[in-house]
Amino acid sequence: MRINDEVILFFSVLKWLFIASLIGCLVGVVASGFILSLHYIIEQSNQYQHIFYLLPVSFFLANLLSQFVLKRHLGTDALIDAINKNYGKLEGSFIPTKVVNVVLILATGGSAGKESPCAQIGAGIGSVCANLFRVDDIDRRKMVLCGFCAGFACVFGAPMAGALFGIEVLAVGVIVYDVLLPAFVASVTAYQVSSALGVTFFYYPLTFIPAFGQGFFIQLLAGGIFFGLCAYALVRAIQQSTRATNAIPLWRPLKGLLGGVILVGLTLLFSRDYLGLGLNLMEDCIKGIHVSGYAFLLKALFTIITLSISRSGSVITPVLFIGATAGSFFSQLVGADQSTFAAIGFVSLLAGTTNTPIATSMLAIELFGASVAPYAAVSCVLSYLMSGHQSLYASQRLIIPKSEAIAISPGDAIGSLSADREPTDIRISSWLRRLKSIFNDLAKRRNNPNGE
Repeated sequence: MRINDEVILFFSVLKWLFIASLIGCLVGVVASGFILSLHYIIEQSNQYQHIFYLLPVSFFLANLLSQFVLKRHLGTDALIDAINKNYGKLEGSFIPTKVVNVVLILATGGSAGKESPCAQIGAGIGSVCANLFRVDDIDRRKMVLCGFCAGFACVFGAPMAGALFGIEVLAVGVIVYDVLLPAFVASVTAYQVSSALGVTFFYYPLTFIPAFGQGFFIQLLAGGIFFGLCAYALVRAIQQSTRATNAIPLWRPLKGLLGGVILVGLTLLFSRDYLGLGLNLMEDCIKGIHVSGYAFLLKALFTIITLSISRSGSVITPVLFIGATAGSFFSQLVGADQSTFAAIGFVSLLAGTTNTPIATSMLAIELFGASVAPYAAVSCVLSYLMSGHQSLYASQRLIIPKSEAIAISPGDAIGSLSADREPTDIRISSWLRRLKSIFNDLAKRRNNPNGE
């Protein structure tokens, strides 16, 4: 019996509308429960001004749990690897077993984020649904990816950006189109459920009119390059700090204790503003309230110590904080509007550190409005290019190099591309060869003006 392609596609759409909606509902409920509980615990702990004195204890306990209890924990990096290489089959614990660690660290003031447990919740629910429906490997990958994207949507408060981020973060240079519909449906559903359950999100539409006569576009291009270099430096600093920490010949929980003492000292020296999620200072920055020019450097320092020592928590929320405050610093440097460049920095640093320029451009639209979005998109792409072949997620695949002049074999994990490797052979394109020959001819004529 022959069936038209349109009929097959119609039933395929119905199938994925049902599956994605189911996954989105489940992820929205469970992730919202985690987010609301985490926010409640943080609010209660913030009532105690000196709660950060417990950071050494929380870091010690977090490392103790990681070493002896939660050995098979799946972080975001491991989830990306499982989706890329194993059709989303999760070998470890698919429910976020390190929720206790994340709560411990954030409640006492560790500089980390909350997106990793939400991504784990989503991927785990997608995996459970795949087991219940007994689907094949291709559909399993789609279902796990649907949950993965829905988890990010609950964190960002931006369903389209969350869906695109979950897809785009898997590989640099390619987007899997066959999963767009289920990912969008799951993300929108999870976002709507979260909103209905009382999870609140940050939105600040900007009233923005580009001032081209004042050199705004030049400032924008310079800002994109600046954010890209900041993204490169942040990723490299986290990598080097993690290696250095692992090389210290101490029992891991004792390293946590030492790291907590260092953070307590830095807090007493500077401020509590750089502890925890830092949402209030980040929002003030985007609203145009003045912040210290070095705020992004201090937040980066607090985050690097937290992530390299505690081995728990997530990095996206701190990256957004660093991006917003770096944008504020840049605006002061060039005499531009702080709100505009704080918002642009907010999304651009995330684009550079995770290689997701499309998702972050969409994030700018959903959070800050359409007027600033085209300019934020330009900055996101510049940041993505300037950050090099680096990523916060080592399992991210490099499908297309950021320049055809760089000889890198496609398909490798970014983590396997060491930044300390030998300089790559440069593929000189035809126009560069012609330009080179012209300069060679000019040099010959200068050295031999008589044509001898």
